[in-house]
Amino acid sequence: MKPQANKQVLVFMLAPPLPAVAGGDIYAVNALTPFSEDVDYHLFCYIGGEADIAKVERHKDAYAAVFRSVHLEPRPLMPFQMPKLAKGIKLAWHALQGLPFIDASYCSRSAVAAARRLVKQHRIDALEINSAHLAFFRKFLPSIPGVLVSHNIEADIFPFWMPAGFRGWKAHFIEWVAGRSRKAAKDVELDNAFGFSAMTFISSHDMARVTADVPKYLMPLHFPLDGVEYAQKPASVFNVLWMGGFGWYPNAEGVKWYANEVHPLICDVLEESGIVLHFCGSNPPEELRALHDGSRVQVHGFVEDLKPILDDAHLLIVPLLSGGGIRVKIVEAMSAGIPVLSTSKGCEGIGATDGVDILVADNAIQFAQEILACAKDRGRMARIAEAGLDLMRLRYSEQASLDAKRSAYQDAGVM
Repeated sequence: MKPQANKQVLVFMLAPPLPAVAGGDIYAVNALTPFSEDVDYHLFCYIGGEADIAKVERHKDAYAAVFRSVHLEPRPLMPFQMPKLAKGIKLAWHALQGLPFIDASYCSRSAVAAARRLVKQHRIDALEINSAHLAFFRKFLPSIPGVLVSHNIEADIFPFWMPAGFRGWKAHFIEWVAGRSRKAAKDVELDNAFGFSAMTFISSHDMARVTADVPKYLMPLHFPLDGVEYAQKPASVFNVLWMGGFGWYPNAEGVKWYANEVHPLICDVLEESGIVLHFCGSNPPEELRALHDGSRVQVHGFVEDLKPILDDAHLLIVPLLSGGGIRVKIVEAMSAGIPVLSTSKGCEGIGATDGVDILVADNAIQFAQEILACAKDRGRMARIAEAGLDLMRLRYSEQASLDAKRSAYQDAGVM
């Protein structure tokens, strides 16, 4: 008997996902790669310019290993980048279409036309849409089953940024657009207004908020448990690590808080405590760059291969004040056997317990004191690291993630 042909799945992403170094890319790619032998994936992703094109070309072998085809769509102008008349027309059209995230929208006529062309060209059987920001593709391709892969409840992070200074009819127009945007975001993410066949979630907290009668699956993050044993880490220093791109507002906000409120409390004792701070992430804010001294504070910027830094790290700090979903950086660090110090907001949804498998501090003084205490007690750090590994084995296994993805694919007719 002739073997049945693979299903064709069109995957939508906000940016080129390989190499997967950012949290959202890691989450998405980890759940794609294991199925790439049984599913023919076609990638639709947005690019910001020549640098993104060069990045894809540089890593073309990695893309070819996962995707049968790659479509690079120029990122459309956001409303704030457009002339006044064009901006008004775009806002009104988006609002009347019932689209969410109007002020941070990736929807354009050319993008929808390209998606329709790809569906026809590759005889696409199903859509996999990463992020509710791209959910509009399901609205414009209603006959194709779709899976929405939620990384966060995006409406929590992008509730609509109201510009200041408007009066009269302009203010009323913006308020009308904002109201439509907020309602559309809720309708899509919580009520499944675009009719997805299944939804997956990174957090059980996010999943519980969805009221729609739609198959829902918790698809946890997973990383290999292959870190260096804590006792084998460098003994002469205590490496404190931050990792995460600063294009995401909560990350930038968090490190600014660290730089302005926490760092002044420990900067004078870094050398005597053996602490070396490492900040890894693209486009670090000025407040953070100002701390760089090349010795006790090292602002590395983008780091393509984090493995050597993770191997030597004694502590990950997550000084976040806002955001949603689950912090990929925490799961990655715990899986590598690195203890974590976080704010309550930073570790929301992880399921960790303060003092057992994570440390939590919510004001600058406590956060600074915990960093210094961690540097003094490596035995305690080793115990927290081991408890973190136990949590990863229990709740963040690869098998649990793949089972959830497989169930969502079955609902969409992919498997």
